[in-house]
Amino acid sequence: MNIFERVKSLHFPTGEYVVIGAGILEVLGIRDTRDVDVIVSPELFKKLKESKVYTEEIRWGKLFLVGEKIDIGSKLDWENYSTLIEEAISTATIINEVPFLNLQETIKFKKAMGREKDFKDIELIKEYLKRNQNKK
Repeated sequence: MNIFERVKSLHFPTGEYVVIGAGILEVLGIRDTRDVDVIVSPELFKKLKESKVYTEEIRWGKLFLVGEKIDIGSKLDWENYSTLIEEAISTATIINEVPFLNLQETIKFKKAMGREKDFKDIELIKEYLKRNQNKK
């Protein structure tokens, strides 16, 4: 199942979620990813939590709902990165009817995460943007 099928199979309402992390890298052909990270509105998060379909896990001091190859969060506030979910959704890059955190925000987010793999992803994104800047 590809990333579009995985996300669409969740049947999340339009305007209440955005795929973050490496999801956009996969759909743009930059690199593959093993799972899908999604941030959802507080209302949707509450419904999903109450559904008991997902396992609850605390990561980075935040509650996540974890399913098969999917991690669902409700906050985009990290020590060095904070944006409103509504803003992330409204500025999302829509590809095949799925909203992805846009590349500029993905770079900011990955800088804030600060892991080695995030810095590698930032370099891959910059290379992608450089290769594609003249194709518009």
